[in-house]
Amino acid sequence: MNTRLISTIVVIGIVILAAFWFFFLRPGTQTLDTGKQPPVTFPSSGTVATNFPTTTSANGTMTVAILHGNAIATNDFVHNGITIPDTVNSGRYLLAGNLGYCMSDPQECQAGATTDFNIFYDSTNGSFTIALLKEPLGQVRFEMEQFLMKTLGITQEDMCRLNYYVGTVSDVNPLYADRNLGFSFCPGATVLPQ
Repeated sequence: MNTRLISTIVVIGIVILAAFWFFFLRPGTQTLDTGKQPPVTFPSSGTVATNFPTTTSANGTMTVAILHGNAIATNDFVHNGITIPDTVNSGRYLLAGNLGYCMSDPQECQAGATTDFNIFYDSTNGSFTIALLKEPLGQVRFEMEQFLMKTLGITQEDMCRLNYYVGTVSDVNPLYADRNLGFSFCPGATVLPQ
C-alpha cells in the first residue's frame, strides 16, 4: 500500500471516531455564540429526534430533521445515484468522499469525485458530519458548502438550521482540529484562511 492511501484511511478513521464521540459519547453540548440570537447548540445523543423518520416522497424529495423545529424538505439525496450507504454503519450514508474501508475495491467506497471532504448523513438522528481533508480549509469548506447546498436543494438559511458538524483533524490542520468550524455563512462560524 502506498503511504497516501494509508494516511487517507487513518484520517477518515479519526474523523469517524471523532464524529462518533461528538454525537454519542461526550457529555453536554457544544455551543457557538452568535451574538444576535440564542446560541446554536450542536446536540449530543438525544437532543434531536432520535430515529427521525427520514421520509422520501415520489416527487424526489425527502425530509430531514433540523435543530430547532421539526424538519425541512430537501432533494432526495439518498437515492440520487451518487450517495452510497455505509454498509458498516446502518442508517448512515456518504454523500461525498470516501468511506475508507474498501481495500479490495476502493471504488465501492467512493461517493462522487471529490477526495477533499467527506459528508456523512446519519438517518437515525438526521445529522450531517463533514470532514475537511485538505488545505486550504477555507476553500475546501466553500466547495463543500456549494456541493451540499446543490445536493440538498436548500438555501444558506436552511443549511444553518441543519444538525451538523464541520471539522478537520490535526493531520490536516492542528489549529482548527477538534472543533465545529460551522458553515462559513452561519452565525458563529470559524473564519478560515482561503
